[in-house]
Amino acid sequence: MYSEPGNLDRAALVEALRRHWSIGVARLDYLPIGFGSHHWQAVDADGARWFVSADDLEAARRAGRGPDDVFQDLDGAYRTAAVLRDEAGLEFVVAPTASRDGAVLRRLDAQYAIRVEPFVAGAATEDGEFERPEERRRMGTLIGRLHSASGLAAVRLGREDFALPGRLALEEGLTQLDVPWESGPFGEPARELVRAHAGRVRDRLWAYDRLAGRVRGEPGGWVITHGEPHSANVIRAPEGGLRLVDWDTALIGPPERDLWMVLDPDMAGWDEYRDVTGAVRPNDDALRLYQERWALAEICGYVAEFRRPHADSADTRASWDELRTYLR
Repeated sequence: MYSEPGNLDRAALVEALRRHWSIGVARLDYLPIGFGSHHWQAVDADGARWFVSADDLEAARRAGRGPDDVFQDLDGAYRTAAVLRDEAGLEFVVAPTASRDGAVLRRLDAQYAIRVEPFVAGAATEDGEFERPEERRRMGTLIGRLHSASGLAAVRLGREDFALPGRLALEEGLTQLDVPWESGPFGEPARELVRAHAGRVRDRLWAYDRLAGRVRGEPGGWVITHGEPHSANVIRAPEGGLRLVDWDTALIGPPERDLWMVLDPDMAGWDEYRDVTGAVRPNDDALRLYQERWALAEICGYVAEFRRPHADSADTRASWDELRTYLR
């Protein structure tokens, strides 16, 4: 997120870090990175650095669900990441640091939940694409190790249901294309854009449901999946290692939920994944499903954002650019 949330109390955040993680914050810098959670770098008096994140429990992408339910899902996902790191020995998993009482996620207020992770040196790409087949091969091994750890008892980890977050807002919008969307500066432009592509969007939703039904009924073992192992969520450490961050989307699901982001059209990365897991071949229907799901979920999320009250900001301008991209 490009903008620090104006309704989050910085003093309360600093106090929570002191009380629950024993971090005496000497400096707190907002980091305009990622999309979904807000992030800061916290530095204590000794120079130790921490990566602090706040998850918005009322985010539009989780429309239709209460903050308490969202908190429980996030808590289960982050606890699972900690199990993968601490019990399964997956050193590439960047999981939250537990607070004094063992919590990995804590409510800051009614809207925000916070977590703390070690600050990992390195860099990730911004566009989410792996630039070289060699990176995909390394990721094939990494995701294979993750999926092979699925014998562990995942703590309250949810299961894939193939639902599209924000779909209700999109479907409501499709029925209100002749009524002004007076929700903010991008409301009317979004209505005009969706109206121009309405027929195609309806067709894609129908096709997605059919494909999801087919994948749901096909045999095959489900595993612990990260959900978004794209390049922007992979930190390249100075020593050459890879670190996988942002575990909020973790679920039990088909392996292809991760693989579609790792494999390229030439299947770079598959041999390495197969060597670790013993898998025979990927499910082509599931790969197509998740590729389409990503695009439709983005459309749903941005339409939901513009149908609720919003302002002109760096974040909403980025959302507008993304919506136009996905509706081309």
